[in-house]
Amino acid sequence: MEINNTVNPKSALEALFPQSIDCGEGVAVQPFSLATYALLEKIKSYIIFPHEPTQEETLASLYICTHDAKETFKKFDLLQDLSIEWAETLRPEMFQKITGAVLKQIEVVKNAMPPEKAGDEKKAVMAG
Repeated sequence: MEINNTVNPKSALEALFPQSIDCGEGVAVQPFSLATYALLEKIKSYIIFPHEPTQEETLASLYICTHDAKETFKKFDLLQDLSIEWAETLRPEMFQKITGAVLKQIEVVKNAMPPEKAGDEKKAVMAG
């Protein structure tokens, strides 16, 4: 087994013991899980597949990152409506805080991943 000496120990601990990031006003960005990734992949989110998102896609992506994945899967057919209703409860400046926290959670995951070897093919890319 090859040991990766390039991973920062603090970054590795953050990945082992992920924490929610409190954005204020009762909103927290959850640590990225496989369920979160699957939901983001299902909506072809800009967070995973870099592109210019629509406002609806942005709201749905941020909703996924701030809500329980299991509950979001159960209500997936209502995701657009739920994300719009949720967004209407937030002050506009909250979206910048939430986006910053999402980027931080992405960094936690990326920093814990071993560096890619030349010739390895990436299946999906997390924007960040």
